[in-house]
Amino acid sequence: MTQIHILDEHLISQIAAGEVVERPASVIKELVENAIDAAAKDVRVELEVGGKRRIVVADDGSGMDGDDALLAFDRHATSKIAAFDDLEQVATLGFRGEALASIAAVSRVELRTAVTPGDGHLVRIEGGRVRSVEPASHPRGTRLEVASLFFNVPARRKFTKRPQTELRRSMEVVQGYALAHPEVRFQVDHEGRTLLEAAPVEDDGEGVRQRIGQIFGRDAGRQLQEIPIEFVGEEEAISGFVGRQGAGRGRRSFVFVNRRLVRDRQIMARFYRAVRDTWKSEDYPSLYLFVDLPPQEVDVNVHPQKSEVRFRDPYFVDRIEDALRVTLELARGEEAAPLRLPQGPLPVVPAWEGLGGAGGMGSTVGSQRDAFGGRPGAPPEYDASPPAPSEIAEGGAAQPWPSAGREGAPSQIAHASVVPPKPAMVPLSGRSGEARPFRILGQYKGTMILLEGPDGLYLIDQHVAHERLLYERLRRNMAQSRPASQQLLHPILLELAGSEAMRLEELGPALEECGFGVDRLSGNTVALRALPVVLSVEAGEAIVQRLATEDGEEVSDVTHLRRRLLDDLAADMSCKGAIKMHHPLTMEEMQQLVTELFQAEQPYACPHGRPVVLQMTDVELERRFGRR
Repeated sequence: MTQIHILDEHLISQIAAGEVVERPASVIKELVENAIDAAAKDVRVELEVGGKRRIVVADDGSGMDGDDALLAFDRHATSKIAAFDDLEQVATLGFRGEALASIAAVSRVELRTAVTPGDGHLVRIEGGRVRSVEPASHPRGTRLEVASLFFNVPARRKFTKRPQTELRRSMEVVQGYALAHPEVRFQVDHEGRTLLEAAPVEDDGEGVRQRIGQIFGRDAGRQLQEIPIEFVGEEEAISGFVGRQGAGRGRRSFVFVNRRLVRDRQIMARFYRAVRDTWKSEDYPSLYLFVDLPPQEVDVNVHPQKSEVRFRDPYFVDRIEDALRVTLELARGEEAAPLRLPQGPLPVVPAWEGLGGAGGMGSTVGSQRDAFGGRPGAPPEYDASPPAPSEIAEGGAAQPWPSAGREGAPSQIAHASVVPPKPAMVPLSGRSGEARPFRILGQYKGTMILLEGPDGLYLIDQHVAHERLLYERLRRNMAQSRPASQQLLHPILLELAGSEAMRLEELGPALEECGFGVDRLSGNTVALRALPVVLSVEAGEAIVQRLATEDGEEVSDVTHLRRRLLDDLAADMSCKGAIKMHHPLTMEEMQQLVTELFQAEQPYACPHGRPVVLQMTDVELERRFGRR
């Protein structure tokens, strides 16, 4: 007997369904796409138990006749393409003809549809097998009910999440398509409660702004930059909005390619880089990006769920980045300065006056007489001994050094503007008790602290050093069984999208254990009433916003959530709270910072992995000066 055999057609359908249907949100995605492809202007979604028990998607689209209604549940049955060449011209959201067959294979389906109002058809399918086909009265459009998802695949049913999590995921799908199609009315109901109701608006830039406010709250619409993303080529267009600088506490990022919501890491990486380069910040704003280009220029047949695409033009992503950079620069009130050639004679190069004597700021290097008074390069005979303390004038100006040189030698060298403070010795590590002769030399450009060590020169980045200290303080506080919490006198009201409010509602008990107090109010409003004592109000609000908007599975476990707060969110907050570059520090502040840094658990790297301390050894310095 042969060991290889052909699988049963019913088993093949159930296996294929696993590639398309992962959870209730996958079903909603496929059915909403079908409704949009049918030119629907009104899409309604009804759910029970987060979609695990029942899903209904009804639309007022073109509908189907009796033959098409039955044929639509066959595998690879589609009206979108007929030949392989049609794949390059796909302009619809669906085209493979696998969705309805996959859904019907793992659930109980009831389809009602009509092309002509009143003259409709009813099809019932259970586990991929047709149970009945009969005429039924129905308005123009389609209504498809999916019940008992995965009833015949218990292994798949066990992998579905809690109803609250599945409901949130389903809401995220509908919100995405509502953003892509502002001209369509969307409504989501869950067990008799309306969670989303987005009225149709104009399909233009202002309409998209209004739709953002409908979904994420009025504040989200007001926090967008006034200047939109705009780029129009011969056959392509890039448009959308970015959030205002400083208002990017929630990472709402949506990328649409020909009205299809996609996950494109390359585009998002270009967006993050553009923000870092243009705004000099890692506080990324919200992004709503819409890309339109000819269907043949993008390959959508990459992922089973059509959530990834590939651009045929490898430089198209560069043009997207250019459009983002222009918008980000204009948002800061910056425009590229025009390049102008200098008019008239070139300015005179100033001469250095460090050694005094001949020459001044108006002399050129070439015409200036040698500062030593003799032939070029001939040094005077200076007394090499350093000045005595009595020779330092009050106020820090150095008196002229005695000169044993010839006539014309300079009478003084550069004046010291500040008397250098006496270097202070700091311990390398307070934990080991070792005190090595490190001395603070000073601060370089308000950015780095310079240390003289026994084996070289050490440079400490003051921002990342302070960031490491703040991070470890927050870690120690959060490591307690229950961090100390502070009640807010006036709770902060957060107006969120439905899916975001659901996420915080899921996280409520775990957040309470971590020192936060979050209450769900009416609609999609959430009240933040308590914070851990180590956080400022702004930092605490930013953490809650980030938790609400991040794309991830449920993290209701207290231990898991605390780890997330420590490793991700606490690191971000310590970065924002640390002293910035070009911030002058006193000698006492530098000594305190360095001393506490070398007592930290990990003094050599910040929470994001950037180095804190760099060393230039004596050997390396001598080699660079040609002494080795």
